[in-house]
Amino acid sequence: KLIGFFARANYSYDNRYLATVSIRHEGSSKFGANHKWGNFPAMSVGWNVSNEHFMEGVAFLSTLKVRAGFGITGSLPNEAYSSLSRLASGNNFLTNGSSWIPTLQPESNANPDLKWEKKEEWNLGFDYGFFNNRLTGSFDYYIRYTDGMVGPAPELPSTLGTSAPKTNNCNLRTNGWELSIGWRDRLNSGLGYSATFTLSDAKTIVTSYPSNATNTIGLNKYVEGREIGEIWGLQTIGIAKSEEEMQAHLSSLPKGGQEAIGSKWSAGDIMYRDLNGDGKISKGASTLDDHGDLKVIGNSTPRYFFGIDLNADWKGFDVRLFFQGVMKRDYWGKDNFCGYLFGARGDKDMWHARGLVEHQDYFRAQAIGIDGHELPANLDAYYPRPVFKEGAKNQETQSRYLQDASYIRLKNFQLGYTLPIKWMKNIGLTKCRVFVSGENLWTGTSLSSLFDPETISGGNGGNAYPLSSTWSFGLSLTL
Repeated sequence: KLIGFFARANYSYDNRYLATVSIRHEGSSKFGANHKWGNFPAMSVGWNVSNEHFMEGVAFLSTLKVRAGFGITGSLPNEAYSSLSRLASGNNFLTNGSSWIPTLQPESNANPDLKWEKKEEWNLGFDYGFFNNRLTGSFDYYIRYTDGMVGPAPELPSTLGTSAPKTNNCNLRTNGWELSIGWRDRLNSGLGYSATFTLSDAKTIVTSYPSNATNTIGLNKYVEGREIGEIWGLQTIGIAKSEEEMQAHLSSLPKGGQEAIGSKWSAGDIMYRDLNGDGKISKGASTLDDHGDLKVIGNSTPRYFFGIDLNADWKGFDVRLFFQGVMKRDYWGKDNFCGYLFGARGDKDMWHARGLVEHQDYFRAQAIGIDGHELPANLDAYYPRPVFKEGAKNQETQSRYLQDASYIRLKNFQLGYTLPIKWMKNIGLTKCRVFVSGENLWTGTSLSSLFDPETISGGNGGNAYPLSSTWSFGLSLTL
């Protein structure tokens, strides 16, 4: 259950000086007796500079507003409750010699000391308008401190019998900004048009997190002092085009070659770079203090979200194009990601392989053919040779196959026509508009065609139900 109380006070003087103060007092049954309630205050002030008397002679400046704010919000974690699951039927207890009693086991422990996650945000921004507000926009800069974010608890002995409960053990700092700029005008010919561009970015640093004496790095790992979303991987030299090239590479690594990550290296396999110069390829202990040849090869956090909104109308016709996208995002998935990307999974047998058109670009030292269907030799392939049950040696997180998930997509296109008003009056209508609309019509991206840049965060291994390109036709009537 959730219950809350809210109060707000507003102040305005001469449409120049504005202030708002509010407070929320909320409680949740998810928390223990001593942590059910939280207080979350907020305040903001604004100054409408364009309404000041000294701005009366500035003709080109139509609007200028400066604002600042501070607030604390609370988040409800989902990990407060302990959950139970039923054991398989073979694990039920037999009683009285004949009857089975279904049994339950805890999946995780609840934490009675779990508290509200608190986010404290400071922001400063301004709005502007020039030339009778034909040119408008805004800019905001903010700093957000997340205190007591719920994260994995330090590991406990396996004799506990279940996973360790989540705790308020992570603090973050986020620096971000948002920008918008737009132009709207109408020409003497009657053509009206507008263009709006929005851009935002944020970067989050882990300011506090228990190290568990390891500072383990990798996908979805939090390390104090490091940026959220870091992708650690090996540096790829390339695919060995011959047995001689692979042996020469292994000979350059006299302290163990690439045996720490795999065996049976041959032509068509990946050659990795010895970054720390110790004469072998390894991932060390995969910790910040001992990461072997691992390095930060990218970041999974989407950066620089943008939108472009274009509109025009003329003599009843109107058109709109809306684009959106992300300018920077690196991607390396988990679970079945390698199965989708590479087709053949090195740690599985052939029955787990996927044979899609993209996967035909794999290394072949010579042409192969079955029943008259021949694939030519492919020494400059994108994918390494497919192997089974030899481990993920060619599919380690690495620079060669790190995906660029930045994109731009035409999210919406509309073309419409509004019938003349005098026609509508004759049939008792105020307005009649016919239109055609399209969604997700075009995408520009360097991401593998096996994935969609908007759905890679969900589904299985980066594959969720794909977005559809749709067309619709409509008629809008106003009485």
